[in-house]
Amino acid sequence: MPHAYNMTTQLKISCLLIALLLIVSCAENKRPKQAPAPKASTLNPDREMLKFSSGIRAILHDSKGNYWFGSDQEGVCKYDGKTFAYYSPVNGFCGKQVIYIEEDTRGVIWFGTSSGLCSYDGVNFNVPEPDLPLNPGSVAATELWFPGNQPNQIIGIEQGNIHVYKSPLTVPEGENPANHGITGFSKGKNGNVWIAHYAGVIGFDGEKSQYINNSTMHFDGKTRNMHVRSILEDSKGRLWIGNNSIGVQLKEKDTIIDFSAKHGLSKGDVFAYPASPGTLLHVFAIHEDAQGNIWFGDRDTGAWRYDGNSMVNFTVDSTLGIQHIWDIYEDKNGNLLFAMAESWVYQFNGTGFERVF
Repeated sequence: MPHAYNMTTQLKISCLLIALLLIVSCAENKRPKQAPAPKASTLNPDREMLKFSSGIRAILHDSKGNYWFGSDQEGVCKYDGKTFAYYSPVNGFCGKQVIYIEEDTRGVIWFGTSSGLCSYDGVNFNVPEPDLPLNPGSVAATELWFPGNQPNQIIGIEQGNIHVYKSPLTVPEGENPANHGITGFSKGKNGNVWIAHYAGVIGFDGEKSQYINNSTMHFDGKTRNMHVRSILEDSKGRLWIGNNSIGVQLKEKDTIIDFSAKHGLSKGDVFAYPASPGTLLHVFAIHEDAQGNIWFGDRDTGAWRYDGNSMVNFTVDSTLGIQHIWDIYEDKNGNLLFAMAESWVYQFNGTGFERVF
């Protein structure tokens, strides 16, 4: 009898261990995957690097092969493959903080700065005249979008023509206009434009507007609050909205879901700084790569990649004080570049990141 008792006990223990292993395995499968540690940079240590110290806000690889880097407080830099040229208000550039850099079909480079819009024709920086005639233009044909030089305007660029639109963004009476500043644009597949601002998102077709904000989302503005910092309509027509508090909201047709919460990335105090590891709550950049993956740049937790099924989290550089990503940009050679708040630019090499500028 003692032998039979021992065999029965061992069988129960074995079954219990197997059950525990299955539970742990299932729990692990539900967690977002953590990517391998980033590889050390393979750059030549003697190569010149960007000298900005305030952070990189925007990147452009233009049609002539030049790279442009917009800083947070020091103007813009052009890299022609050999040398870095720096431009600030001291030598004719239009602003210190460069938020947008775009190229139109004529090869003119446009810069959206905190001080207004300017362009570069290959020789000079030019500021559009403030008395340009208003032109309703065509939203569908507009190539580039920028905040207007006036609070009640947005600007569209089409084949060198500047169309000034009355902004569909209205500031409620008594509220600070700074709390409704424009934070991004994304061209829609149906020809409209999505305009992100701190308090929400507006879809604009030139005449009618649709709104996504605390009111339409039924948020209380305290525990749940729209604070939009990035936006993207992807190749499938899905609208990704990156917030600085509640993470990513995903609009598909007429349905909006809390994408961060769905993937278990919305835990902890949304107002904590830094946010808890393994969260996607403070999203300042969204990009769709050539393979259709959606990338997110978080303020605190680095880069995230969504392949349509699962999320993978990457630490860009563990030696950085913060992992804040301002911009994710794919250059003309297919390289995926990440602009960091700590003033450097990294390239994704398939498994990790290397500093390249």
